[in-house]
Order: sequence, then structure tokens, then C-alpha cells
Amino acid sequence: MTTPYYSRTSEAPTVLIVDDSIESLKILTDMLEDVPYQVIAAKNGKEALDVVSRTKLDLVILDLMMPDMTGFEVCANIRERFSLVDLPVLIITAAIIDHDKYNAFHAGANDILQKPFNYSEFTARIKNLIMMKHTANQATHLEMAFLQSQIKPHFLYNVLNTIISLTYMDIEKAREVTAEFANYLRKSFDFQNTSAISSFRKELSIINSFLSIEKTRYGERLEVIFEVDPDIDFTLPPLMIQPLVENAVHHGISKKRGGGWVKLTVKKEGENGYYIKVEDNGLGMTPEKLNDIFSSDMSSSVGLKNINKRLKHFCGGELKIQSAPDVGTAVSMVIHMNESADVSMK
Repeated sequence: MTTPYYSRTSEAPTVLIVDDSIESLKILTDMLEDVPYQVIAAKNGKEALDVVSRTKLDLVILDLMMPDMTGFEVCANIRERFSLVDLPVLIITAAIIDHDKYNAFHAGANDILQKPFNYSEFTARIKNLIMMKHTANQATHLEMAFLQSQIKPHFLYNVLNTIISLTYMDIEKAREVTAEFANYLRKSFDFQNTSAISSFRKELSIINSFLSIEKTRYGERLEVIFEVDPDIDFTLPPLMIQPLVENAVHHGISKKRGGGWVKLTVKKEGENGYYIKVEDNGLGMTPEKLNDIFSSDMSSSVGLKNINKRLKHFCGGELKIQSAPDVGTAVSMVIHMNESADVSMK
């Protein structure tokens, strides 16, 4: 067996197995492909971490004793990027002693199993860990749909007031804003947003509706800049960009005297990657507030935390945020939907 080994592409969950014994890899691969799972096999820690860095996985099965990096070390490295629910890890070992259990869980393992193991118990533990991951992921999607469906009362009130005012001054503009508002509401309440995959063009539609409404409200106080290839389109998890644009307007520009600009940049990066950046020259954030952005309960950070979780799950990346008071904020990400990415919730 040549490693890293990839089984045939399928719709099944993807499991990475890591063992320095080629014979053990073959046995585990045959066992898991029969379930069936899509299997990737690596013979050492370096190979395993390379696979983890560029592949969407549902579970990692690590042999404890390996010559270059132990299972503990590989697991600890994985935990630097993925939480216990983002990427479960099962450690297997020939003999379990008390300090092995402690070290395994301290390194971030979800479970530890002794060889030789019973086939039924082994597959049951794998199934439970993968089910845990998918349940947590589904909860994240439902959270995003719930957040998006919560149209803020002041936003609703302001838009309706804008439409009423326009009916006295510019009936055609009032019709345009009403149409954009209807599109925004329809897509905000569309619980198809709970599906795992959408497209950039669908997301751009709701962004355009939102910004069109806000441009009508703020007038010259809001400048919108797009640096987007007119033909570009790609798959991505839904509602990854619109909440960032909304935050830029509501928390960056609207509270700044004189207003400012919001800029969306989308471009190809590498063979299968897409670079996305939402930036503004609004109020910005202090270093303290920026450090707390993913841990606080601030309403403006809820969407950011959700986007970051889904970005880790689907693309193995994280949001990059730069901000400074009275300078503005820039939030960027790279969407890289590899061949093993989900096309639906399993």
C-alpha cells in the first residue's frame, strides 16, 4: 500500500487512519471501506497532518505508538486547529495503562480503544463519534438560520419608514426599495439556509438587496465598493458573507459621523480557492475588543463565531480580522471546497 492512500470517492463520511504498520493500515482500510466509509490512510504523523490541513474529515483514528510522532503529539497538533466536535479523534493502542488514558484525553482525544478490538465495538464507537460531529454541525447550521431569520426590529422599522417617505417623493424608488426588501426578507426566512452548500451568486443576491436598502437610507453617508469578477461563482456554506457586510454597515459605518465605505472583494486564489474580504473605514475596534470577539456574548460577534465554526468545518480555515479604532475593520477568509466536502448534511 502506497500512502497516503485514498479510497474511491463516495458520499460516505471520511475517516483518516494513521498507523506506521502497513499491514494494520490494510486491515483497517478493508474493514472501514466495507461499512462503508471513505478512507484515507497515512503511515506517520507528518503525512497525517498534511492530510488534515487540506482535507475535510469526519474522524481521525490514530495509532498511539509511531516512530516520528506519537499519537499524543499528532492529536495535540490537530487540537490546535479543531475542537473536539469539529474533528473527533480516536486513539488505538496495543495496551492501555492509566497514564496513557490521561495523556490521550489531555492531548484532546475523544476516545481510546485497546487492540485487538471487537469489530462491533470498534465500528459502534466510530459511528457514535461521527454522529456527534454531524449533530453539532447541524446545530451550527440551525443557529445560523435562526440568527438570520431574526430581523432586528429597528431595521424593520427604519426600512418601512424609508419606504413610506419615498411614496411621497419618488414612487418609483419606493417600488424598487420594496422589491429589494421583499427579496431580503424572503431569503432571510428561507430555511433552505440550513443546507450545507449554497453558491456565491445566491449569497450576492441578498447582499445586493441589503446594501441597496441601506444606500437608500444612508444616501451619501454610505459608499459601496465591489471588487468582484462578474463571472465568478463557486460553492460555499450559506450566509458566510452577508452577516459580515451587515456588521460592517451597522457596527462600523452607521455610527461614524460622516459615514464611510464598505468594500467587498472576491477573487480566485490558487487552483480551487476563493479569497473573500469585507472591509470598512468605520469605527473599528480596540485591541481588547478584537481579542474577545470570538469569546464574548456581544450581539455583533454571534454571527462571526458561527461563520468561523462553519469555515473550520468545511474548509479547515479561520476568519482573519484586522481592526483599529477610527480606522476600520477588515474580515477575510479563504473558501476552499475540496473534493471531500459535504454536499448535504449526512
